[in-house]
Amino acid sequence: MIAQRRNWFLFVLVLCATLLVSCASNSRKSANEETAAEPIVSTTPPFSTKEPDRYQAVRTTILTDSTGHSTTTKTLIARYGLLRREESENEFAQKLVVLDLENGRIVLLPTAKVYSDGNAPNLVADPEGEVDNSPERLLHQEPIATSYENLGPELVSGRNATKYRVVVNSSTSPNVSRSESLIWIDKSLGIPIKSQTQTNDGSQTLMEMSEISLEVDEKLFQMPAGYEKIAPDELRRRLGKN
Repeated sequence: MIAQRRNWFLFVLVLCATLLVSCASNSRKSANEETAAEPIVSTTPPFSTKEPDRYQAVRTTILTDSTGHSTTTKTLIARYGLLRREESENEFAQKLVVLDLENGRIVLLPTAKVYSDGNAPNLVADPEGEVDNSPERLLHQEPIATSYENLGPELVSGRNATKYRVVVNSSTSPNVSRSESLIWIDKSLGIPIKSQTQTNDGSQTLMEMSEISLEVDEKLFQMPAGYEKIAPDELRRRLGKN
């Protein structure tokens, strides 16, 4: 009986020792998995983006300069195959419409009911050209000047997105500016639906897409009636006056 108790006691000790070794091994494995799951930084975009062939949304952009002055612009973006519309309105209710149609681009000023040939050089700026750190530009920076860090999944207004940190021009050279952005890429659409950019001079850019829909009203791409055609120079003058 004593021998049996001794053997049982030894068996329990061996079993406990085995469990401890197993737990220690699992702990090391979990630690290694956590280490492997840390965000990976790369110098090339870890994602590819392509605008959907058919969708529409409203993009709200808030620009804040180094003095703290902010301006807000809302832009309706619509695409239907090769047709595209961008209708921007600033906080002063000034509107500008850029239509890319089958026969070329036209630019409209709805308040004055005038339009002009939008293919004229430098007639209007690139829709995102005024914002050096716009999401589109950040997605296509030179690899040597940009780093990308995947921060994982996150919901943005109920939509599944992947969050990235993008550091642009991270050189230590004194004549190279540095900006840091957070960008949320919509998983189903593959486009930026939100971004926050901070530059080293204190200016900020906030952008967010809303009212996203894959149903597009084809009437958005029709030339409205009652508009007068003017020369590109005249449109430039009116744009400058506004």
